[in-house]
Amino acid sequence: MACLDLTVVGSSDAFNAAGRAHSCYLLEPHDEALGPVMIDFGATSLMALRRLGRRPSDIAAFAFTHLHGDHIGGFPFLAIDGMFNEPRSQVMKILGPVGVQSRLEALLGVTYGDILDRPRPYELDFRELLPGGEATLTGLAVQGFPADHMDPPEQPLCLRFTVPSPEGDKVVAFSGDTRLGDGLMAAADGVDLLVAECSGLKHPIGRHCAWEDWLTYLPQCTAKRVVFSHLGAAVRAARERLLDEVPAGSPPVTFADDGLSLTL
Repeated sequence: MACLDLTVVGSSDAFNAAGRAHSCYLLEPHDEALGPVMIDFGATSLMALRRLGRRPSDIAAFAFTHLHGDHIGGFPFLAIDGMFNEPRSQVMKILGPVGVQSRLEALLGVTYGDILDRPRPYELDFRELLPGGEATLTGLAVQGFPADHMDPPEQPLCLRFTVPSPEGDKVVAFSGDTRLGDGLMAAADGVDLLVAECSGLKHPIGRHCAWEDWLTYLPQCTAKRVVFSHLGAAVRAARERLLDEVPAGSPPVTFADDGLSLTL
Protein backbone atom coordinates (compact mmCIF):
# COMPACT_ATOMS: atom_id res chain seq x y z
CA MET A 1 0.00 0.00 0.00
CA ALA A 2 1.36 3.45 -0.92
CA CYS A 3 2.52 5.67 1.92
CA LEU A 4 4.06 8.77 0.34
CA ASP A 5 4.18 11.03 -2.70
CA LEU A 6 7.32 12.62 -4.10
CA THR A 7 6.97 15.63 -6.42
CA VAL A 8 9.88 17.04 -8.39
CA VAL A 9 9.09 20.73 -8.04
CA GLY A 10 12.22 21.71 -9.98
CA SER A 11 14.70 19.59 -11.92
CA SER A 12 17.40 21.87 -13.33
CA ASP A 13 20.99 22.67 -12.52
CA ALA A 14 22.09 26.08 -11.22
CA PHE A 15 21.63 27.61 -14.68
CA ASN A 16 17.93 26.77 -15.12
CA ALA A 17 18.83 24.61 -18.11
CA ALA A 18 16.04 24.26 -20.67
CA GLY A 19 13.95 26.77 -18.71
CA ARG A 20 13.41 24.46 -15.75
CA ALA A 21 13.31 25.49 -12.09
CA HIS A 22 16.15 24.89 -9.67
CA SER A 23 16.13 21.37 -8.27
CA CYS A 24 13.84 20.94 -5.27
CA TYR A 25 11.48 18.24 -4.09
CA LEU A 26 8.31 17.87 -2.03
CA LEU A 27 8.03 14.74 0.12
CA GLU A 28 4.47 14.11 1.34
CA PRO A 29 3.64 11.17 3.61
CA HIS A 30 0.06 9.95 3.37
CA ASP A 31 -0.13 9.93 7.17
CA GLU A 32 -1.51 13.35 8.16
CA ALA A 33 0.49 13.21 11.39
CA LEU A 34 3.69 13.44 9.32
CA GLY A 35 4.05 16.88 7.81
CA PRO A 36 5.15 17.56 4.22
CA VAL A 37 8.88 18.31 3.80
CA MET A 38 10.54 20.34 1.06
CA ILE A 39 14.10 19.39 0.14
CA ASP A 40 16.10 22.43 -1.01
CA PHE A 41 14.58 25.74 -2.09
CA GLY A 42 16.42 27.64 -4.82
CA ALA A 43 15.67 31.06 -6.22
CA THR A 44 12.93 29.76 -8.55
CA SER A 45 11.32 27.38 -6.07
CA LEU A 46 8.45 29.55 -4.88
CA MET A 47 7.41 30.15 -8.48
CA ALA A 48 7.69 26.43 -9.29
CA LEU A 49 5.68 25.48 -6.21
CA ARG A 50 2.87 27.85 -7.16
CA ARG A 51 2.85 26.56 -10.74
CA LEU A 52 1.88 23.22 -9.21
CA GLY A 53 -0.92 24.85 -7.25
CA ARG A 54 0.79 24.29 -3.92
CA ARG A 55 0.88 26.65 -0.93
CA PRO A 56 4.17 27.09 0.92
CA SER A 57 2.27 27.68 4.14
CA ASP A 58 1.12 24.02 4.00
CA ILE A 59 4.71 22.71 4.10
CA ALA A 60 5.74 21.82 7.63
CA ALA A 61 9.51 21.71 7.20
CA PHE A 62 12.39 22.48 4.87
CA ALA A 63 15.59 20.44 4.59
CA PHE A 64 18.70 21.70 2.81
CA THR A 65 21.44 19.51 1.35
CA HIS A 66 23.95 22.36 1.13
CA LEU A 67 24.22 26.12 1.13
CA HIS A 68 24.75 27.10 -2.51
CA GLY A 69 22.41 29.70 -3.99
CA ASP A 70 20.52 27.39 -6.33
CA HIS A 71 19.54 25.33 -3.27
CA ILE A 72 18.83 28.09 -0.71
CA GLY A 73 18.22 31.22 -2.82
CA GLY A 74 14.44 31.07 -2.49
CA PHE A 75 14.46 31.31 1.29
CA PRO A 76 14.00 35.11 1.46
CA PHE A 77 10.89 34.91 -0.76
CA LEU A 78 9.58 32.01 1.31
CA ALA A 79 10.11 34.02 4.50
CA ILE A 80 8.32 37.16 3.32
CA ASP A 81 5.53 35.16 1.70
CA GLY A 82 4.70 33.77 5.12
CA MET A 83 4.74 37.27 6.58
CA PHE A 84 2.83 39.34 4.04
CA ASN A 85 1.21 37.26 1.30
CA GLU A 86 -0.11 33.98 2.73
CA PRO A 87 0.50 34.43 6.46
CA ARG A 88 1.98 31.35 8.02
CA SER A 89 0.97 30.34 11.54
CA GLN A 90 2.85 27.09 12.11
CA VAL A 91 6.54 26.98 13.03
CA MET A 92 8.82 26.82 9.98
CA LYS A 93 11.18 23.94 10.79
CA ILE A 94 14.50 24.09 8.98
CA LEU A 95 17.14 21.36 8.93
CA GLY A 96 20.43 21.75 7.13
CA PRO A 97 24.20 21.44 7.24
CA VAL A 98 26.52 23.29 9.56
CA GLY A 99 25.97 27.04 9.23
CA VAL A 100 22.42 26.84 7.89
CA GLN A 101 20.98 29.41 10.29
CA SER A 102 23.69 32.02 9.87
CA ARG A 103 23.70 31.63 6.07
CA LEU A 104 19.93 31.88 5.67
CA GLU A 105 19.63 34.80 8.05
CA ALA A 106 22.45 36.60 6.24
CA LEU A 107 20.74 35.96 2.90
CA LEU A 108 17.49 37.33 4.25
CA GLY A 109 19.29 40.40 5.57
CA VAL A 110 21.01 41.09 2.26
CA THR A 111 17.75 40.83 0.32
CA TYR A 112 15.32 42.48 2.74
CA GLY A 113 17.35 44.49 5.25
CA ASP A 114 15.94 44.51 8.77
CA ILE A 115 13.14 42.05 8.00
CA LEU A 116 14.27 39.69 10.78
CA ASP A 117 13.59 42.42 13.33
CA ARG A 118 9.98 42.90 12.26
CA PRO A 119 6.99 41.08 13.75
CA ARG A 120 6.43 37.69 12.14
CA PRO A 121 3.36 35.45 12.53
CA TYR A 122 5.47 32.29 12.66
CA GLU A 123 8.63 31.09 14.38
CA LEU A 124 11.79 29.83 12.70
CA ASP A 125 13.27 26.64 14.16
CA PHE A 126 16.78 25.98 12.81
CA ARG A 127 18.66 22.73 13.40
CA GLU A 128 21.99 21.55 12.04
CA LEU A 129 22.75 18.04 10.79
CA LEU A 130 26.30 16.75 10.58
CA PRO A 131 27.50 14.13 8.11
CA GLY A 132 26.91 10.86 9.91
CA GLY A 133 24.23 12.46 12.07
CA GLU A 134 20.56 11.64 12.54
CA ALA A 135 17.51 13.78 13.25
CA THR A 136 13.73 13.62 13.30
CA LEU A 137 11.82 16.10 11.16
CA THR A 138 8.00 16.18 11.30
CA GLY A 139 8.04 12.53 12.33
CA LEU A 140 10.44 11.42 9.59
CA ALA A 141 13.84 9.94 10.42
CA VAL A 142 16.60 11.83 8.58
CA GLN A 143 20.20 10.70 8.14
CA GLY A 144 23.02 12.86 6.82
CA PHE A 145 25.87 11.50 4.71
CA PRO A 146 28.97 13.40 3.52
CA ALA A 147 28.70 14.91 0.04
CA ASP A 148 31.84 15.71 -1.96
CA HIS A 149 30.94 19.15 -3.28
CA MET A 150 32.45 21.96 -1.19
CA ASP A 151 35.61 22.78 0.74
CA PRO A 152 35.72 22.93 4.57
CA PRO A 153 34.36 24.47 6.72
CA GLU A 154 31.30 23.71 4.56
CA GLN A 155 29.83 20.24 5.22
CA PRO A 156 27.37 19.46 2.41
CA LEU A 157 25.04 16.50 2.80
CA CYS A 158 23.33 13.68 1.03
CA LEU A 159 20.03 13.14 2.85
CA ARG A 160 18.09 9.97 3.52
CA PHE A 161 14.49 10.06 4.78
CA THR A 162 12.60 7.15 6.32
CA VAL A 163 8.82 7.46 6.19
CA PRO A 164 7.15 5.16 8.73
CA SER A 165 4.15 3.14 7.62
CA PRO A 166 2.25 0.17 9.10
CA GLU A 167 2.61 -1.53 5.71
CA GLY A 168 6.39 -1.08 5.77
CA ASP A 169 8.67 1.94 5.95
CA LYS A 170 9.69 3.71 2.75
CA VAL A 171 13.14 5.21 2.33
CA VAL A 172 14.06 8.02 -0.08
CA ALA A 173 17.56 9.44 -0.56
CA PHE A 174 18.61 12.74 -2.13
CA SER A 175 22.14 13.20 -3.42
CA GLY A 176 22.16 17.00 -3.32
CA ASP A 177 25.21 18.10 -5.30
CA THR A 178 28.19 15.78 -5.06
CA ARG A 179 30.74 13.76 -6.90
CA LEU A 180 30.10 10.04 -6.88
CA GLY A 181 31.69 8.66 -3.73
CA ASP A 182 31.28 6.77 -0.49
CA GLY A 183 28.79 9.21 1.06
CA LEU A 184 26.39 9.07 -1.86
CA MET A 185 26.67 5.32 -2.20
CA ALA A 186 25.98 4.84 1.53
CA ALA A 187 22.95 7.14 1.36
CA ALA A 188 21.61 5.21 -1.64
CA ASP A 189 22.13 1.73 -0.23
CA GLY A 190 18.89 -0.25 -0.40
CA VAL A 191 16.54 2.74 -0.63
CA ASP A 192 13.17 2.59 -2.32
CA LEU A 193 14.01 5.69 -4.35
CA LEU A 194 17.22 7.59 -5.02
CA VAL A 195 16.89 11.14 -6.38
CA ALA A 196 20.36 11.83 -7.74
CA GLU A 197 22.05 14.58 -9.65
CA CYS A 198 23.29 14.13 -13.20
CA SER A 199 24.60 17.54 -14.13
CA GLY A 200 26.49 16.69 -17.30
CA LEU A 201 27.40 13.95 -19.71
CA LYS A 202 31.07 13.77 -18.80
CA HIS A 203 33.76 15.50 -16.80
CA PRO A 204 35.00 18.12 -16.19
CA ILE A 205 31.82 19.52 -14.60
CA GLY A 206 33.18 20.41 -11.17
CA ARG A 207 32.23 18.42 -8.10
CA HIS A 208 29.12 16.90 -9.65
CA CYS A 209 28.01 13.52 -10.96
CA ALA A 210 28.16 12.98 -14.71
CA TRP A 211 26.42 10.38 -16.83
CA GLU A 212 29.75 8.64 -17.38
CA ASP A 213 29.93 8.08 -13.60
CA TRP A 214 26.47 6.56 -13.50
CA LEU A 215 27.20 4.21 -16.40
CA THR A 216 29.87 2.64 -14.20
CA TYR A 217 27.94 2.68 -10.93
CA LEU A 218 24.34 1.87 -11.89
CA PRO A 219 24.82 -1.92 -12.16
CA GLN A 220 26.14 -1.88 -8.57
CA CYS A 221 23.47 0.48 -7.24
CA THR A 222 21.16 -1.19 -4.71
CA ALA A 223 18.44 1.49 -4.82
CA LYS A 224 15.16 0.06 -6.10
CA ARG A 225 14.61 3.02 -8.40
CA VAL A 226 16.67 6.04 -9.52
CA VAL A 227 15.40 9.43 -10.64
CA PHE A 228 18.02 11.70 -12.15
CA SER A 229 17.60 15.41 -11.55
CA HIS A 230 19.71 18.61 -11.41
CA LEU A 231 19.97 18.07 -15.16
CA GLY A 232 22.21 20.17 -17.33
CA ALA A 233 21.15 21.10 -20.84
CA ALA A 234 23.20 18.37 -22.55
CA VAL A 235 21.77 15.62 -20.32
CA ARG A 236 18.19 16.79 -20.81
CA ALA A 237 18.61 16.94 -24.58
CA ALA A 238 20.06 13.41 -24.68
CA ARG A 239 17.79 11.70 -22.15
CA GLU A 240 16.08 9.32 -24.62
CA ARG A 241 19.47 8.11 -25.86
CA LEU A 242 20.74 7.80 -22.30
CA LEU A 243 17.84 5.57 -21.32
CA ASP A 244 18.93 3.19 -24.08
CA GLU A 245 22.45 3.19 -22.58
CA VAL A 246 21.39 2.12 -19.07
CA PRO A 247 23.49 -1.00 -18.31
CA ALA A 248 21.86 -4.36 -17.77
CA GLY A 249 21.24 -5.14 -14.13
CA SER A 250 20.61 -1.50 -13.22
CA PRO A 251 17.56 -0.37 -11.23
CA PRO A 252 14.78 1.35 -13.21
CA VAL A 253 15.83 4.86 -14.26
CA THR A 254 13.81 8.03 -14.89
CA PHE A 255 15.01 11.48 -15.95
CA ALA A 256 13.06 14.09 -14.03
CA ASP A 257 11.13 17.04 -15.35
CA ASP A 258 9.42 19.77 -13.37
CA GLY A 259 6.16 18.45 -11.96
CA LEU A 260 7.05 14.75 -12.07
CA SER A 261 5.06 12.98 -9.33
CA LEU A 262 5.78 9.53 -7.94
CA THR A 263 3.89 7.47 -5.37
CA LEU A 264 5.65 4.92 -3.18
